[in-house]
Amino acid sequence: MTGRQDDVGRTLRSLLLEETSAMPVDTHRAAGGLRRRIAHTRKRRRVTLAVAASVAAAVVATAVGGWLGVDKADDPAQNPDSSEAVAREFLDAYGSFDADRALSYLTADAIAQGVVEEGRTTPDQLRLGIASERALGYKQTIRGCEHQGNSASGVSLRCAFDFHAIRSDEIGLGPYTGNYWSLTVRDGKIVSARREVDFNSGFGDQIWEPFAKWVSIEHPDDALALGTDESQGIQPVTADSIRLSEQRTAEYVAVVKQNPAAHLDQPKVAAYVAQLDSICAAAQAKVKNEIQAIPQQNQPAIIQARERIMRETIPKLRAVTEPTAVFWPYEGRAFPLMEKLFNAYPHNLQPPESLQRQIQQIPGLNKCILLSD
Repeated sequence: MTGRQDDVGRTLRSLLLEETSAMPVDTHRAAGGLRRRIAHTRKRRRVTLAVAASVAAAVVATAVGGWLGVDKADDPAQNPDSSEAVAREFLDAYGSFDADRALSYLTADAIAQGVVEEGRTTPDQLRLGIASERALGYKQTIRGCEHQGNSASGVSLRCAFDFHAIRSDEIGLGPYTGNYWSLTVRDGKIVSARREVDFNSGFGDQIWEPFAKWVSIEHPDDALALGTDESQGIQPVTADSIRLSEQRTAEYVAVVKQNPAAHLDQPKVAAYVAQLDSICAAAQAKVKNEIQAIPQQNQPAIIQARERIMRETIPKLRAVTEPTAVFWPYEGRAFPLMEKLFNAYPHNLQPPESLQRQIQQIPGLNKCILLSD
């Protein structure tokens, strides 16, 4: 390369860096772990600055490499296929809670900048974090990895995944979608790893908030250790907090999975169930009437009518005061199952039969299966 070409190259690099610095950072997606930090990010979606910076760097380096020959397609360090293999091995280790194997794929720099979340910046912290997620019943299913581009830092990958947490699968809720890992791989090692969770997928409303409410009422002294108390900051993960997480989440599942029918002999519970049944019966009748009035049984119009009526019905059900004896089975399971039914409905004319059966077995909600024929 001549001196003039080198000057041109430096000028192009400078211009690209200036343009990248001027780009707005998308703070739309949530990042961070499911352990404690959830309380500070629920219902919000934010990209960590580290991820945003690495994306910006990838844009600049890829463009510069394409023009100035910095990044070569045959460079083994930039091979998307081998990099994806490394990424998937790391994700498999993480998802199976094999901390030592997961650490073997990470560089010291990757650990130092925080894996999954900013607080895990040492091998020991990462081990504790992974152990805490196991205690919380975290499960992830990788749906696929997409190559996002090459840069001087390495190959950037985005791996989509679904997850369960706080034993959501045991309750019959989840999995929660719209999440992804952002990974950068170079020379067979991961140099950056972040997990980004979509809290608008239902996890916040269906699992985290009911669980946090249960802790605040039934075990207020544990709120700080479990991360459900937002007022006192984030506490470090410890062996004791991990044991407590496992204990309390198991108790929560047992409480919300109680059968409300066992309490129907109590007048307050019987009256409550009758109110729910009345609300569902009215919604069911409204669905039938509106469908009959739709010309030529237009399917989009039918779907829209059912969806709208479901939106109207769930808040009415929640507005009825639950008797103490059945408060948690409805608050922590019945109504979240109804919301799961609604969330699934726009994508499927008929919801999964297993979901229908679960709701039909809950006293007062049988007629709320509004999507049935």
